[in-house]
Amino acid sequence: MPHAPTSLVLVLALSLLLGTATPVSGVAVAPDRERPAAVLDDASPPASISGPGTAGIGVSHQVDDASGSFPEGNVSVTRGDEVTITVSHSDAATVTIGGPEYGFHVTVDLGGSGTDEIVIDTRSTTDSDPNAFIEGGSATLHSRPLDEPLEPEDYLLRLDVDGVERDVGTLTVEPRGELRAESFRAPGAFEPDEYLGGGEDGDADVGPLQSTMTAGTTVARGDYAVMRIEESGLETALNTSDLTGSAAANGLEVNFTQTEPGPNHAARALVATDSANVTVYPNFANDEFYVIWDTSGVDIESQSERNRYRATLTLTEESGLSEGSTTVATTTFTLQRQSVSLSPTNDSVHYPWDDATFAVEGSTTRAPNTEFEVRLRSTDPNAFLELADTTVDEDGNFEASFDLSDVSRGTNATLWVRDHFLETAQEVHLVAPDPTVRIENQTVTGTTVEIERAEVPNGGFVRIEDESGESVGRSDYLEPGRHVNVSAELGTPLFETQRLRAELVRAGDEDAYDPSAAAYAIDGNVVNDTAVVDFPEATTETVTPTRTATETETSTPTATPYPVVTRTPLAPDGASQSSLPLSPGVAIAAVLGAALLLARRGDAS
Repeated sequence: MPHAPTSLVLVLALSLLLGTATPVSGVAVAPDRERPAAVLDDASPPASISGPGTAGIGVSHQVDDASGSFPEGNVSVTRGDEVTITVSHSDAATVTIGGPEYGFHVTVDLGGSGTDEIVIDTRSTTDSDPNAFIEGGSATLHSRPLDEPLEPEDYLLRLDVDGVERDVGTLTVEPRGELRAESFRAPGAFEPDEYLGGGEDGDADVGPLQSTMTAGTTVARGDYAVMRIEESGLETALNTSDLTGSAAANGLEVNFTQTEPGPNHAARALVATDSANVTVYPNFANDEFYVIWDTSGVDIESQSERNRYRATLTLTEESGLSEGSTTVATTTFTLQRQSVSLSPTNDSVHYPWDDATFAVEGSTTRAPNTEFEVRLRSTDPNAFLELADTTVDEDGNFEASFDLSDVSRGTNATLWVRDHFLETAQEVHLVAPDPTVRIENQTVTGTTVEIERAEVPNGGFVRIEDESGESVGRSDYLEPGRHVNVSAELGTPLFETQRLRAELVRAGDEDAYDPSAAAYAIDGNVVNDTAVVDFPEATTETVTPTRTATETETSTPTATPYPVVTRTPLAPDGASQSSLPLSPGVAIAAVLGAALLLARRGDAS
C-alpha cells in the first residue's frame, strides 16, 4: 500500500484543525454546487478568517448587511379606496403584492434606498397598465387584468432587497360598507365656494358648514338643502364637479327629483352639477361628503306636496362597483316659501315706565342660524334709527331689543325686519304720557289720606298741602307708571274739615324725597287735584278714679287720639239765674255766704 508524503499529511491535518477545506496541490476539492436562491438565502455565510497562519486560506461568503421592512406592518383598505404602503429599504428593492394564487400579481420596483410610499387605487385595478393604479415605483402586472375592482381578501406583501426576502406583510381589502344619507339645512347667507379646499389631502374645510347647518328636511326657498353622505369606498370615485353618473363622473350620480309632480306633469329633476347650483364638499378624512343644493332658483308650487324632493346617490356601471344602476343612499327635502313675522313682546304702545328696553319677537321659515337685522326708525322732528341684530334659533324663532333711554318720547316709529319690510312693517307708539293725580272727597279716621290714582312718568311723590299751602304729608316713592289707591301719610295732625291739595312732585337724588324738588307741570301748570277731607271730632272720655284711703285728688282723664277742638262758649242771655240746677253742697255754701253778708251790713249800720 503506498504511503502519502509526510508534507501532504501535515497539510491535511492543518485543514481539519481549521475546519475548512483548502485546495492543496495534488488534491482536488469539489466547489459548492449552485443551489436555489431561496435555499441560499436561508444559509448564513461563514465569517471570514483572519489571523496568523491563515494567509492564502479563502472563505465561501461575505457578511450581508442589506435590510428592508414595512414599518407600518399590515395595512387595510375599503374596496374602492386608496391605500398607502410604506417601505424602508437599504438598496434597490422589489415589493410583491399578491401572487398567482390570488388572481392578482403585481411587483413594484423601488430604486436606491430610503423610505418610499406605494399608493394603490383599489377601484382602478381593472386597468391593464398597473402604473395607472399604482404610484410610487415601477409596477409590473404578472396576472391578467381584473374585470372588477380588487375584491375583498388578504393579499400577501413581500419585500426583497438585492434579491433577498427581508419582510412580509398583509394587505387587507375590506368590503364596502353601507352608505347612508341625512338631511340638513343651512342659511342662504352661507358661501360654499369660500371653503372648497382648505382641509386635509384636498378635502373641503367643512367646519364652517357644520357649525351653521341644522338637521331638518324642510327648507325655505333661498336657503341650502344639505345632503350628508356617509361614504364607503368612494374616495377615488368622487368627482366634485360632476355627479351625473357618466364615465367622467366615475359612475356616481346625485339628483333631486320631485316626488309628486301632479297629473300630466313630468317630475322636475335636478342633477347635481354646477348648473344646478350644487356644491360638493369631500371630507374623506371622516368618510363623508356633503352635497349642498342652493334652492333659490327652484319654483315653489302652490300645492305643498308638489314641493317634495327625493335626493339620491346612485352608482352606475361606470363606477365599476355596481352591476347596473344601484341607489345606495337616499333622503328627502320639502321646499317652502320664505316667511317672517315680527311683533313687540308686550304692546305696540310703549310707555316710559314699561322699561328703557323695547323687546320684540318673531318667527320665520328661514333656516336656523339665519341672521336678521331688526330696525326701529322715526322721521319725526326728533328722528332716530335703532338697529338690533338677532339669530334664528332651532325652533325658527328670534328675539331682539332696543334701548330707548335716549329716544325721544311722544313719537311714532316704524318697526320691521330688513329685507322683509312688507311682511313685518308696523307702527310703534312711544308715548310721553301726561302726569296726573286724582284725590276724592273723603273722611279720614286715621293718619293717612287716600289718593285715588296717580300717573308718574319718571317717578316721584304725591305731596299733600293744606289751604294755606303748607305741606302736611306725602306718599312713599312711586315708581314710573300708573298707581291706584295711594296712601299719603300725614306729618301734621288735622282735625277740622278742610280742603286739601294733592300735587305730583319729582324725586330727588336716588329717588329720595326732596322738599325743594320741582313739581310735575303741564303747560306751566302744576299737576294737582283738591278734595274736601273730613276729620271727625274725637270723643273725650272721663275716667272716674278709684280712691284709696289716702287719695284726695281727682285723677286726670285719659288722652284722646287727637287734641280736643276748642270752641267759643255760648253768650249769656242777660238773666242772673242759670238754668243749670245747683248741687246741695253749692246751695248750703250760698246760704252761709248770704248770712255773712247780711251780718256785715248790720254792723255797718
